[in-house]
Amino acid sequence: MSIPDQAGTEPVFVSVCMFAYNEEAGIAAALAALDACGEEARLRVHVLINGCTDSTEQVVRAWQPRRIEVVPVVLPRGDKANAWNHYVHEVAPRDAAIHLFTDGDMIVSKGSVAAFLRAFEADPHANGCAGLPVSGRSRDGFREKLRRGREMAGNLYALRGSCVEAFRRAGVRLPFGMFGEDGLVTALVKHDLDLRRQRDDLRVTSAEEAGFGYVPLSLWRPGDWRTYRNRKMRYAVRRQQALMLYDLLRERGPEGMPVHVVDLYRERGDAMRLAWRGLDTYFDWVAIRRIRRDIAADDSVKQEARAHLYS
Repeated sequence: MSIPDQAGTEPVFVSVCMFAYNEEAGIAAALAALDACGEEARLRVHVLINGCTDSTEQVVRAWQPRRIEVVPVVLPRGDKANAWNHYVHEVAPRDAAIHLFTDGDMIVSKGSVAAFLRAFEADPHANGCAGLPVSGRSRDGFREKLRRGREMAGNLYALRGSCVEAFRRAGVRLPFGMFGEDGLVTALVKHDLDLRRQRDDLRVTSAEEAGFGYVPLSLWRPGDWRTYRNRKMRYAVRRQQALMLYDLLRERGPEGMPVHVVDLYRERGDAMRLAWRGLDTYFDWVAIRRIRRDIAADDSVKQEARAHLYS
């Protein structure tokens, strides 16, 4: 998996999965940042345009790359876990050396693709590799968390091509509606796709020079207040989902992976916990109420469908 040199060596093929949900304002900048990495490998960027209600698709189709190939992939439902599944099982090229995963509002640093390739070449045991933040008020702490915990953040990470192929062969798909696909993917990589196996943290490494930047939230931008609230809610729901799912997978392995999070809620809803966590306790409380409401709504939909079927 060598990096192309000046002597005209055939460049390594790297596939990128970029998740885009209503990113019309920033996705051109995100694509331009990847275009700047186009000299580091042969890059094909698949933009997973999932459930967008703005002009993201039109912006992507109008954008003119100089060094990379851009492939729009339009999905009707806005769900990141579903988009991840679609990429891995339906889109991911089988001949890619590595696969990069990033979000449509991330600015990937120049040199990142080469850094990922070097990291995988230096560590043949690793199947996953984290990119590290280069901006934000909590940058240093975030970087250290990813390094020390050998974690991958959904902002930017890479999987070895053989690892993506293993997901495909095993038929492992993430539950529709699952928040925190990065944490689940990290856990699956560390356990070789089966949480009943021994965890091997060395399956995940990090690349110091693979970086991502983003515009931090500000108290002075009222629009960011809603973004912050929604983010806190996603984290709270994600925490409850993880309490349910990880124990289930430790018991049953990948065969126990639910298709939809509501299936998970119905089976493991008793695992939800509310404990004092300062201001986050409020978001946990709302998250539990929302999950219970989703269960009730699912029951109503199924009852209505049955009534229609037998009427």
